[in-house]
Amino acid sequence: MQALLDYSWDILSLLDGDGKLLYNSPAAQRLHGFAPEEFDGRSTFEFIHPEDAPLVAEVFQRGLAHPGVPVRVRYRYAHKDGAWIWMEAVGVNLLDNPSISAVVVNSRDISDRVEAENAVRQSESHFRALFNNMAQGFALCRLVFKDGVADDFIYVEVNQSFGDQTGLKNVVGRRVSEVVPGIREADPDLLDHYERVVRTGVPERFEVYRNALKLWFSISVYRPMPGHFAAIFDVINDRKQAEEERSQLERQLSQSQKMDSLGSLAGGVAHDMNNVLGSILMLASAHEAMEPPGSPAQEAFATITRACQRGGDMVRRLLGLARHDLSEVKVLNLNALVLEEVLLLERTTLAQVRFSLDLADDLRPIRGDSTALIHALMNLCVNAIDAMPHGGTLTLRTRNAEPGWIELEIVDSGIGMPREVLDKAMDPFFTTKSHGKGTGLGLSMAYNTMKAHRGTLTIQSETGKGTRVLVRLPSCEGEEPEDEAPAPSKQEGNGRSLEVLLVDDDELIRDSMGPVLRAQGHRVVLVGSGEEALDCLKRGSSPDVVILDMNMPGLGGRGALPRIRSLQPDVPVLLATGRAGPDALELTRSFTGVTLLPKPINASDLKAYLDTIEAKPDR
Repeated sequence: MQALLDYSWDILSLLDGDGKLLYNSPAAQRLHGFAPEEFDGRSTFEFIHPEDAPLVAEVFQRGLAHPGVPVRVRYRYAHKDGAWIWMEAVGVNLLDNPSISAVVVNSRDISDRVEAENAVRQSESHFRALFNNMAQGFALCRLVFKDGVADDFIYVEVNQSFGDQTGLKNVVGRRVSEVVPGIREADPDLLDHYERVVRTGVPERFEVYRNALKLWFSISVYRPMPGHFAAIFDVINDRKQAEEERSQLERQLSQSQKMDSLGSLAGGVAHDMNNVLGSILMLASAHEAMEPPGSPAQEAFATITRACQRGGDMVRRLLGLARHDLSEVKVLNLNALVLEEVLLLERTTLAQVRFSLDLADDLRPIRGDSTALIHALMNLCVNAIDAMPHGGTLTLRTRNAEPGWIELEIVDSGIGMPREVLDKAMDPFFTTKSHGKGTGLGLSMAYNTMKAHRGTLTIQSETGKGTRVLVRLPSCEGEEPEDEAPAPSKQEGNGRSLEVLLVDDDELIRDSMGPVLRAQGHRVVLVGSGEEALDCLKRGSSPDVVILDMNMPGLGGRGALPRIRSLQPDVPVLLATGRAGPDALELTRSFTGVTLLPKPINASDLKAYLDTIEAKPDR
């Protein structure tokens, strides 16, 4: 027995009824550093931490009151070096036992255990702080099954962010069907996600939109223990907005690419149609002038001429669809264009639509093609009016935007457009109007017109909530309008015969314009390319005028004109084109004696151009 006491790490102590030490086993000196004689006549309470002494005294008295019944207590006990050691003691009152007559106490050092417990508590405290302060919402839930199928779930634990994000309070211990009535009907797949995770243990992530909160959530779900799932909520409104903006940019890019492709196709078709119509118009107008007024032949040729002119209008629309540049660029006041358009519409809408103007007094000017802008504005306003069949308000608003930009808003109170229509609204030839009511080119042409002005056009619309069109255009200040290309004046012919060099790659143009020129008394040399024209001049030809097509393979009009000028510095040139773009205008400004000849052209207009040209003196 003595050997057990000598080598035991637990301390065996005997106390009297007042708590004085009668005996300490050798382990006491090893643990506390005090020699046995240092305990002589002293109460054990002298060595207990003052904060723990009241509790130990209470437990000691309880043990005295219940002889033979063990009592347990933990406390800090003094070490001789001044430190405190955590002890746990079990005491039994055996004072009535004649062979012992003492309170028997078995105590042991539990400092390591207390330190571990404190570390766990500290870790739990840190975890709780992180748990409650994490940005994501967190919910630990237990599934409730009915007939083997998940029927509901109960909130076991949630953090602060969960309540802040969802607005749900006091949910712990309650069923979701009680907290959010109707959740299963509103989101029937929700329980399926949770049940699948609990059953398989495979984490899942999904996104949901809560209409009542106007919030998008990304929910990550995993199984922390059988029958339970943990859900982490992230609010992803910003990401969803960024995705929507990126999707809108992609749609705009797709629209731009589509418009570029169709514009190139339309431009090619328009070029060829111009030549076809030009050849018909040239011959028909020439014969119309030769036939007796009122004769059947004269009326027939007049009908052909009008048909060609109508076809020319369609070609100009196609050229508008293909527009990548501007023909007549001037410094403009957009407010003036808006007012002009509104005055026209007020006279034609029969007061069914009320116009509201909010035009900035200090609106910065822009550089643009007034004809193209008015046409685009007309299309936008007409579309808005058509969207208000029972009347409404059309608001036109201008304002200065950030430096270098102005904005024009066209807002109607009409029927609006659903998403599937809005996505196609600017597609060429797409229309929701009945047959014969619209070509489907209005919005696409307006879009390309703004693009040609280095601006943008965007549309916002919702069914039943009207439509908002926003046009943004670059502004300019302090610039002067540019000169326009001169147009021929109608006058009597000078009666002189000219030698004309006609340069056009299209055989129809050569075969129609050649005879008309000869019928007007001119001598004509026909060639099919810029290269052939240069060869002709190098061989000694000296024409009075050159009619030069702008768009031809090879050198084309742009490449041939400078070379023609180097060979014939003074020869007048009529530059034939269906579109007076920057390239053509630049040539008219760079070289004297160059005049634009619009396609298609009739015989009388061709004669008016040629009548302004003098024949060379030696002829």
